[in-house]
Amino acid sequence: MVCPRCGATIKASMRKCAKCGLPLSYQDKVNRNDQLPIKTLLFRSALVLLAALVTLIIFILIEEPLRIRNKNKNITKQYVNQVVESLVLDNGYQGHAFTFFGTDGDCVYIEELGESFMFVGGLARVEVPDYVWFESDPTNIEDALITFSPIYISSTGKKTRIPVFSVQVPVPEAPVTISNPKSDRVTVITSQTGLDMNVVYGSQVIINGEDVSDKVDRSGNLSLTLNIEPIGDNNISIIVRTANHKEARRDIVFYRDPMEINLEVASSVQYISRLNYMTVSGVSEPGATITVDSDYERGSLTVDESTGKFSFRARFSTYGKNLVIFRASMEGKKDSVISFYVDYLPAKAEYTRYAWTMDYAQLSAYYEQWNGRVFLCMGQIVANYMDSGTMYSIMNVGNASDVKLVALINESNTGQFLVGQEYALYADVSGRLFYQNNYIPMLIARYTRD
Repeated sequence: MVCPRCGATIKASMRKCAKCGLPLSYQDKVNRNDQLPIKTLLFRSALVLLAALVTLIIFILIEEPLRIRNKNKNITKQYVNQVVESLVLDNGYQGHAFTFFGTDGDCVYIEELGESFMFVGGLARVEVPDYVWFESDPTNIEDALITFSPIYISSTGKKTRIPVFSVQVPVPEAPVTISNPKSDRVTVITSQTGLDMNVVYGSQVIINGEDVSDKVDRSGNLSLTLNIEPIGDNNISIIVRTANHKEARRDIVFYRDPMEINLEVASSVQYISRLNYMTVSGVSEPGATITVDSDYERGSLTVDESTGKFSFRARFSTYGKNLVIFRASMEGKKDSVISFYVDYLPAKAEYTRYAWTMDYAQLSAYYEQWNGRVFLCMGQIVANYMDSGTMYSIMNVGNASDVKLVALINESNTGQFLVGQEYALYADVSGRLFYQNNYIPMLIARYTRD
């Protein structure tokens, strides 16, 4: 170290110059040191850089989520102006519903419809049938792109345009509902059967090439009686044309067994009986011999040889479905056979009159001999079990410590049995079911106890 006044060499530990007596400050020592200032500067610089880096990281962690959330808010505001859904209107027309969101008392005006719709409960819903966008005969048109230009109108009268949106609307099919038959292929055992349907009043209806539009009433209902031949498939084609709609077509097949000898059941014959017997009547070819193959009351069969009309009293031995089968025979011709089921279910008072209280041990042992016997089943439904397309409700007719399970097929009018719910049901024995590695009694539940 050198003295700044006289230039004499001074030891670093000395506080003043030995030659001239000049006091030496600490800053002078530091300024003249070759290593200490460099280390100090580097250390301070590192601290500054580290502090800056930490500040940047904190800024990113806080600011970026805010930016993303704000961005998402903008996106939400931009797209939640309306919700569009397709639907079938109450009158049967195909259409679209538009739901707008806003403040109660404000409204939205749709220029294309020329109408305003007020917000109630925070929304305004508009239902529009699709046919209004098309001409009377849209045969050569598949669909249309409809653009909507809504305007938001506040309660103070301020108008704000909502972003324009478009909807692809297909040409709707002419409305047609067939209530009878229930499916597009049915088997019949009569020479005539009914066809019931509903269309828009004023529509053109063509059945197998014949225009029957004049038979449609003002409610759009059409009921016809069709002739069904014993030739197998009888194909029925239905065409409906309605203004502003494309043509609708429905095809139904009525199947009637091919017959060499005409044989049919009277249309008055029912397929449900409250009694354990029912009169069955019909007609065959004059001179044909009528034979009843199912259970019937002996001596009740009558045949008019001149007209072919016949009748007999069928008897039903079990609850539920009972088969009725009879045939017509003539020399040199193949027998014509008709068979159908009658659902026998007596009134509740009759059905429950002789109901047995549950005897689980005997029922489990003698279910075959007791087929059709009515029991009062009381307990909790512990499971609903599906097997081969049939739903079984498993009931514990015992208790928690002494479990006794029975399987029930629900043919009552109470709806599906709920697991955990307790019921008192009248049911008749139908067999047994293999459930959880054991056979349990199976019954058909038909009535609930009051």
